[in-house]
Amino acid sequence: MDARRVTARLDWLDGMKGISILWIAYFHAFNFLCGPDGRFPSALSEGYVAKFRTACAPASAADELRCGLEAFGAAFGQLGFHAVAVFLVLSGFGLTYSLAKTGGPASGWIGWYRSRLLRLFPMYWAAHLVYLVFPFQAQYEAIDYRFALSFLGDRVWPVDMIFYYFNPALWYFGLLLELYLVFPVLFRLLQRAGVGGFLALSALATFGCRYVLLCVWPVNGYYVQGAFFLCRLWEFALGMALGLVYRRDGERVDRWLFSSAALAAGVVLYTLGLYSYRRLWSYCFTDALIGTGLSIILARVARTCESVPGLGALLATVGVYSYGLYLLHQPFVLYFAARMLEMSTPRFVAATCALIALLAIASMAIERAVNRLTQRVLG
Repeated sequence: MDARRVTARLDWLDGMKGISILWIAYFHAFNFLCGPDGRFPSALSEGYVAKFRTACAPASAADELRCGLEAFGAAFGQLGFHAVAVFLVLSGFGLTYSLAKTGGPASGWIGWYRSRLLRLFPMYWAAHLVYLVFPFQAQYEAIDYRFALSFLGDRVWPVDMIFYYFNPALWYFGLLLELYLVFPVLFRLLQRAGVGGFLALSALATFGCRYVLLCVWPVNGYYVQGAFFLCRLWEFALGMALGLVYRRDGERVDRWLFSSAALAAGVVLYTLGLYSYRRLWSYCFTDALIGTGLSIILARVARTCESVPGLGALLATVGVYSYGLYLLHQPFVLYFAARMLEMSTPRFVAATCALIALLAIASMAIERAVNRLTQRVLG
């Protein structure tokens, strides 16, 4: 009974993953409609609402409402990349929650590394092979030596040539490898410093590193985005701290996380994150604010979706197989989105949703097959 109750209580985590990966995939398509040459202004530009209202030219109260809904819908499509920060939080949570009960991996850290690499690389390699074999994918760059580097897991060096190479979404894989590499050190630090001390040290490292690389010693922006793990440490560390606390007293965390006060705090933090894009110094805090606030919001959304028959289970299923969809979707989405630009916005949105649904089904089948093959060959 206890095991079933804990499993049910944590279903919202998979729901969060499902919402996040679908939002990211939708963003990669919808972003074609936005920007200087698109039909919608950038949601992060100065005076976004005013620009949108000017383009709508509402003549009545009904027009005002329609324009406002369109502005919200366009912003929603453009901000899907923010869900990457949620995945960082959930990754830290999952790794720590699984180890917090025993205090460390049963098979030692070498065995832990082996299990992590077996989880990451087979499907990652499959995504490379799919790119080489299947048609109808965006191919903006030639297949050259960088493809071999990427196949081996290098998405960092040379950063300006490989960070977004052939499948731009794979930059996140490089960040995961870095975080997994240092995770044993972070886990021991969390145990010894406690939750408060660990979060304080993580905040100091994250914001200090971002300030140096943005304002003191400016470097390629890819390092701040994720090529250097310290710049995104806060989201991962927050998930680790939450995983430890949840293991100790999940009921208490549930009561706080799904309270009205927590939801209000999440909205405030996320809003501050949106405004923090305006200045270079405030961008030091952007990803931390976005990741913290949005994680709280999406946790509430995922829990609410569980009460809708079928919807919660569907999102949780997508979340369980979100890794495969993350690795495979972007070249296909970019290819078809570029060919749907002449569609009206409603038709474009409907076609995009149908495409993502097909990709989710296909990637789920591929991930299952790869997992079975990995289990059979490597155990």
